Amino acid sequence: MSTEDNKELVRRYIQTWNSGDLQGVAEFWAPEMVHHTRSGSHGFHEVVTIVSDFMRAFPDLQFEIEDLVADGDRVASRMTARATHTGEYLGTPATGRKVSCSVFGIARIADGKLVEHWGVTDELQLMEQVGLVPEEYLAAMA
Repeated sequence: MSTEDNKELVRRYIQTWNSGDLQGVAEFWAPEMVHHTRSGSHGFHEVVTIVSDFMRAFPDLQFEIEDLVADGDRVASRMTARATHTGEYLGTPATGRKVSCSVFGIARIADGKLVEHWGVTDELQLMEQVGLVPEEYLAAMA
């Protein structure tokens, strides 16, 4: 696939996320797909569980693509995620708050599927918005 084809695949992947079709999202993943995060590397089935848990807390999750850059078999993305906190998140009951945070990722593509992904989400930004970060901690960071 060309770099433009790879970028288009990632665009369609994000559009599928935005439609709320989690089964459709999983169809973009190769069975051997590995997702790398700050907490380690996760295989296909672990990712399904992680995504399902997050979507219970933020079911209206939407991604806005800010940048997509492709080089060879990799596509880097910078996005803004927006959602409403309507379910439990990290032990915190739903607040009903609208939240947004920055998301960065690099996807490696082979045979039209995502085979590897490195992702970073500004979780501190998200935790702050749902009330998980004490005010004194935020003040000390200013």
